[in-house]
Amino acid sequence: MKLGGRAFELLHLLVQRRGELVSKDELMEAAWPGTFLHDSNLKVNMWSLRRSLGDTQTEPAYIATVARRGYRFVADVQTSIGEIEDHPAQAEPIPSSPPSRRVIVGREAEIADIARLLVDLRHVTLAGAGGIGKTTVAVAVAQATASRYRDGICFVDLATIADPTLFGAAMVTALGIRGNPDNGLTAVLDYLRQRQMLLILDNCEHVLPAAAMFAGRFLADISPSKLLATSREPLGNATEHVVRLGSLPAPSPGQVPTTEQAVEFPAVQLFVRRAAEWSDYEFVDDDYAAIASICRSLDGLPLAIELAAAQIRTFGPHELLDALDQDLSFRAPRAEGASPRHETLMATIDWSFRLLPSKEARLFALLSVFSDAFEAEDAIFVAGAAGLDLVDVVTGLGSLVAKSLLSAQSSGRGLRYRLLDSTRRYAADRRRADPACEQALNHHAQRILALFEQSEDEWSWREPADWTQRYLWRIGDLRAALAWAFGEDGDALLGIRLTVAGITLWSETAILSEAQARLASALALAKTIECDDLLRAKLACALGWSLFYARKLSNENELAWLDAIAFARRAKDTDYQQRALVGFAFYLLQIGHIPRAIVYLEEATGLADRDRKLTSTSEADRALAWAQAFAGELSTSRAVLDRLAATHSLAEGRSRKDANEVYRFITVRFNLPFVAWMQGQSDTAARLARDAVDAADRSGQWVSQSNALGLAALPIALETGNLDALESYAERLRENLERERISRWVPVERYFSACLRDLRGDPRAVDDIRAAIDELIECRFLMRIGSYLAVLARALLRQGSIEDAQRTIAEALDYQERQGERWCRSELMRVDASVLFHTSEPARAEKRLQQALSEARSIGAKTFELRIAVDLAAHWMATGRRPKAARLLAPIYGEFAEGFETQDLVAASRLLAELQARP
Repeated sequence: MKLGGRAFELLHLLVQRRGELVSKDELMEAAWPGTFLHDSNLKVNMWSLRRSLGDTQTEPAYIATVARRGYRFVADVQTSIGEIEDHPAQAEPIPSSPPSRRVIVGREAEIADIARLLVDLRHVTLAGAGGIGKTTVAVAVAQATASRYRDGICFVDLATIADPTLFGAAMVTALGIRGNPDNGLTAVLDYLRQRQMLLILDNCEHVLPAAAMFAGRFLADISPSKLLATSREPLGNATEHVVRLGSLPAPSPGQVPTTEQAVEFPAVQLFVRRAAEWSDYEFVDDDYAAIASICRSLDGLPLAIELAAAQIRTFGPHELLDALDQDLSFRAPRAEGASPRHETLMATIDWSFRLLPSKEARLFALLSVFSDAFEAEDAIFVAGAAGLDLVDVVTGLGSLVAKSLLSAQSSGRGLRYRLLDSTRRYAADRRRADPACEQALNHHAQRILALFEQSEDEWSWREPADWTQRYLWRIGDLRAALAWAFGEDGDALLGIRLTVAGITLWSETAILSEAQARLASALALAKTIECDDLLRAKLACALGWSLFYARKLSNENELAWLDAIAFARRAKDTDYQQRALVGFAFYLLQIGHIPRAIVYLEEATGLADRDRKLTSTSEADRALAWAQAFAGELSTSRAVLDRLAATHSLAEGRSRKDANEVYRFITVRFNLPFVAWMQGQSDTAARLARDAVDAADRSGQWVSQSNALGLAALPIALETGNLDALESYAERLRENLERERISRWVPVERYFSACLRDLRGDPRAVDDIRAAIDELIECRFLMRIGSYLAVLARALLRQGSIEDAQRTIAEALDYQERQGERWCRSELMRVDASVLFHTSEPARAEKRLQQALSEARSIGAKTFELRIAVDLAAHWMATGRRPKAARLLAPIYGEFAEGFETQDLVAASRLLAELQARP
């Protein structure tokens, strides 16, 4: 269990003095040494500590309150030494969990009924007025039924978004879906289809049309998952099952039960419990009638009852009833369309607000700028907009929690505070009406900017999991700050800086679709206003990388990289010049512009020659070596890749530095295996590819693993004829695409899976190979497309589709020539010769094979040289030139020192044995 520093100090002192009364002063000195604070802060922290311990029942299991004096630890204490795992396994992305809850009062029957409904129904909506307890009941249902859901529970708080267009992004973020899905809702449905989860959509009324659309598509889909929604009104789907939550029962007028009987009424029980929690109140018979009247007057609304109970320190029950009767406008005419319960809740919040001291009231209004949870430091910064100081804020937070206008929860490092949706809306109205708060939204945006600039600095040294835990929960406020900054009354330059500061979060958590939209609009704006060129370069670089993982590599990507290069040059920032040059070159490699990529990479490595401290030097060296391999410069490429492979090892720590070292270990093995395979080292190539896949698996670097699978492991398995490895790697890539959907790898996986089916005898697989290649061409993912087409041509020949094979290999040769991919020219020529043999043109075929052999030898592609030699020797043997065939094949085969179980060497060995046998 994680505890914040203050919670730990409080628990430590209580446990040390187990069974003894520990006074409030002693506890406050332990948690806030040398600081004077209102004792409401102690109550807040003790309440949060109890929730962390699960100690919220009427009879405490751990910490007992001694009214008006202090606290006592009442559980048995045992001392032991625990073991801490140094290197926990990398976890899968975890969906957002429901918030913790207090003990529920009076909802047991509804919780049980809803749990039963979810056995047979896929969608249940809890509808009811604000403050009725919908979220509390939904969370309780989730906890009661958690064992039914193999893949857990995901809680999506829709109150954190004001823009319905962000509904998909909010879902994707909450579920932990990584990558660049073309459509957020489709990605969510795909994700849920494979899982058995309970998805809770809370506060749907904020984005009702979007929620209703999703629910309709969810119900039309086949999925074992269930949907539990909360909303002030039903979503309106025909198959939606609506459960309307009513008020908590209270005694009828004239009933005079005993104290014990009175607390059996849930409304009374809730009032008494909350009054006791915050004010050490003890229920007596004389107070019954007043408390019952209060609960009835408040329409049995749980939140309204809690707000009233929080005032018990100021008013006794009878005085409280008089105050409510005098001050609340229950009997005033209602606003058109407003429900009675909603009016009651708003009137109660308003009454509670008017009882606040002026500074506390202003703080309450200011806190409405936060769309989600916040910490005390955040509130202190924002409160500066209205002249409130640290003491005002710290004291005010504790007091607002004690008055149920604010909730608090232990977060591990400390307390996180949060306004409930109804109170946030009311507080926002008060903030807008207060001239002293007019800079609040600006201060909020400045605070979020400072936090995310801090996150950029911490990214390089903080452990990745810790970094994500610290900053991902802030994304709701980042979205809110961006909406204000780019709005009519905002600050566009501040919005641009916020977007730049958010780049690291979007990249680290792979929320790429949202990043693309925000970066594109910020860059377009940055071009029209006074703005630092380095900010523009950062936006353009980030946009280029986010588009790099899109399904289709569009011209927009090229424009982004060219912008990045130009802005970095104008800013005279060598580091970003190199980043932009390397990024653009990777894009050019993907679309098959090899010579052009080499030009930009030579410039990037030239910058590194002047300054070896540039951050992208290693990537520039690797990319240039990769491009050189495509251009047929295998020996030059191999020397650089071997050097890089020897430089980076598998670090075992969890720091960012260790993670980066593992990343570089993996990435060099994207490229080195294919070069090693072409140079005749099949076993080495397979081992290097396997090392990259396994290292990515251990470190949870799923994008890198997909790259290693698509660029190295799958091609090597296919080309060496290892069908078991091909099947295993294709399955791993499919699993990865469920974890982190990088769209461009979808047709790649389909291609290799179809190749596997073809080699295992499925006659329909050829059509799927063609379809996958067509999709790759349509997406402009053209790197290696010539070799893919050559594989298809070979498959067509095996089926006897000679004309189709002829057209396909001609297409392959055209792509190879236009793209400058010399590495595969000899192999395409070999396949072309096979087609010529099938069209009864042996002389042309033999000449083509001799040309191919010369080409393979000129670039040092020993594997292709062997394949060509086998085909040529087989032809010579068939035409009576057995000695010549043996003289050709034997020395080439003799140059191999490994890979003797691969299909190429097995075929060569059999043919050589046949050639060397007596006729």
